[in-house]
Amino acid sequence: MTDSDDLTPITANAVLLIQYFTVASSTVYLYDLLLTLDLEVNLLWPSKWTLVKVVYLLQRYLPLVDTVILAMAWQFGDINPWTCKLLFRASSWSLLVGMTLSEVILIRRTIAVWNNNRKLRITIFLFFLCCITPIYWMLGHYHDTLTYHLIQIPQIPGLHCSAKGKSHLNFLCWTFLTVYDTGLLVLTAIPAFRARRSSGAAFQSTLIHAIYRDGVLYYLYLVALSAINVILTLKLPSDYAILLLSLERVIYSILTSRVVLHIREQAYQSQVISLNLPNLTNTNTEAEFRRSEI
Repeated sequence: MTDSDDLTPITANAVLLIQYFTVASSTVYLYDLLLTLDLEVNLLWPSKWTLVKVVYLLQRYLPLVDTVILAMAWQFGDINPWTCKLLFRASSWSLLVGMTLSEVILIRRTIAVWNNNRKLRITIFLFFLCCITPIYWMLGHYHDTLTYHLIQIPQIPGLHCSAKGKSHLNFLCWTFLTVYDTGLLVLTAIPAFRARRSSGAAFQSTLIHAIYRDGVLYYLYLVALSAINVILTLKLPSDYAILLLSLERVIYSILTSRVVLHIREQAYQSQVISLNLPNLTNTNTEAEFRRSEI
């Protein structure tokens, strides 16, 4: 642990900017939570308890801990060397676990688009292990390389925590995540393109249209954000390595939650329509999504 006299102005500016981004990310998350709370209460909470529901709720509300509450601790807590290390490690592990749970939900959605194809399930599972497992190892190793600093920022009273480690590990983490999200984007885009070309009943269904549209667009957002993080770790000083970490974390939770809620909303509406139109037929993909309980 070193004091502020050993640190450059870049470090103080980086800590201040990271705190700004964390507060902004917390605000975005809380705002989206309020916007979608009615859908969640009406469409998800009354449903039976399943493993998917548990995973959804964990990835939905973990940001309250690792982003919102910890952001308040960074800002207003009594920071000392021990709490600096504890808060940083707890937040980073919670961030990674939460993003992994979001990926699990998105994997189920992707498999359902492919009508629960067995070979694809195995392929995605192996792809998931190859891309996500190394991130856990690199994060643990990154923690071992960290040195923690208590610094003073003129704009904010009190001491503030800064952590420095090997930036190339951050680069590798974001690269693996970008590769993984790009693969899932391709797997989502292929059936969407086929359904679009067929112009059949599968794409005319509002539920299926929402499934394809949300899947492709949301993965585009995630790939773009991960790619931006890769570029930042290459171009900016190591002090800014986690600049967009909190933002990407809440975006993962927000987009995944909206995928689930939008699918349930469209499924409920189509169910109401089918009761009024008994001859309405469901496509295989739509039926698969109903069985998957996403």
